[in-house]
Amino acid sequence: MMNDMMPTIEETITPDIAAQIEHEEWLRVLHKWSEERERAEAWDCISQNHNNGFPLMDEREWREYQREYSDYLDSSWKD
Repeated sequence: MMNDMMPTIEETITPDIAAQIEHEEWLRVLHKWSEERERAEAWDCISQNHNNGFPLMDEREWREYQREYSDYLDSSWKD
C-alpha cells in the first residue's frame, strides 16, 4: 500500500531538473564521442607515420601475430 502512495520521478521532476539531466546526458555523449574521435585521429597519425598510410595490420595478420606470439610464450626453450 505504501508503494502505491510514493510519487514517481515523472511526478516529482520539474522542468529545470529535466533540462539539467538532459544537458548532462548530452555532455556525457559529446565527451565520449570526442574521446573516440581523438583516439581514432591519433591512431590514424601513427598508422600514416609508421606504415605509409596503410593499416598496420588487417584482421588476418593480427590473428596470425597473436597465434605466433602465443606459440612463443608457450615455447619451452625460453625457460
